[in-house]
Amino acid sequence: MMNAGASITFAWPELPDYAAKCIRAVIDAGCKVDVVATVPSVPIMGMEQSLGQAVNWISDPQPPASFAALGLQIPDILFLGGIRIPAFGLLEIEARQQGKPIILMNDTNWKGSLRNWIIDPVRHRLLINHRFDGVLVPGRSGARLARHCGFPSARVAQGLYGADPALFRSGPALADREKRFLYVGQFIERKNVLALARAFVRFVQDYPGWTLEMCGSGPLQDAIPDHPAIVTRGFVQPGELSALLATARCLVLPSHVEHWGLVVHEAALTGCALALSDTIGAADDLASPINAVTFPSRDEAAIYKALAQMAEWSDSQWCDAGMHSQSLAKQFGPTHFAKSVSMFAEKARPTS
Repeated sequence: MMNAGASITFAWPELPDYAAKCIRAVIDAGCKVDVVATVPSVPIMGMEQSLGQAVNWISDPQPPASFAALGLQIPDILFLGGIRIPAFGLLEIEARQQGKPIILMNDTNWKGSLRNWIIDPVRHRLLINHRFDGVLVPGRSGARLARHCGFPSARVAQGLYGADPALFRSGPALADREKRFLYVGQFIERKNVLALARAFVRFVQDYPGWTLEMCGSGPLQDAIPDHPAIVTRGFVQPGELSALLATARCLVLPSHVEHWGLVVHEAALTGCALALSDTIGAADDLASPINAVTFPSRDEAAIYKALAQMAEWSDSQWCDAGMHSQSLAKQFGPTHFAKSVSMFAEKARPTS
């Protein structure tokens, strides 16, 4: 159970709606919580309603800041994301001067790269680890990197990211859904959207009857091929996204870099199958041979092969995939976030 005796401040860059709902679970458990956040680049409607209280919004760059200037008390424990945001750094210094524990919220994942093996551990031990009393990461990939960089296992917790299962709920069995792949994300090079669109154009020639719906915004939107089986739409609010995922067969995420990928959890909650590049951090937690196909992000032909492999699935394979996605998705969300926060908060519990 959450320790209601500890006061908590979350400093969260571009506070997203899912984070507000995760923090709400901490508040509902009886903890005193303040939230300091920079404004999201894409505003979400009803953010403070999701949180259940006001957010202390700051601009970035921000003039010198302090807890007092924000009208806040120094908390018993500070959860800090966005370590490069100057205002957050000042709050960190102030909390540390008062001897308060500080937990790093970090979504960087393990890629097995030379940087992960050599550079990251050196950087963390010299510049980062001494500043924090623990680290909260999304899932297994992030936990592995944190441990490799010198955080003891007892100071690492998972569950940083997680969609709201009350909003993202299952739709029909996958075999009964339209033959539709869904992409959700920015239309930028890092997301590899043009390779996906080109691979799908080739795919649909061999597998007619399928469509690809692409939701997002960005400079590459106009470069997406004009094709009758490809539908593009702008950024969608969470409620609309939930409905789209609950009627799609498969989420496709071909990113070159994706630290975790919250949309993967959203899709899994709705029972979607998953087609993911090998860079997606959430794949370690939410993808298996039963519900997913993975492919190298830099190989456009591999995207075609992944789509074709799934198009060959039988109805029973599709149904098994949907149920398995939902089963794996149960390990993340607001409840699990609150449990991880509680683990750290118990150690920060006031003694008097």
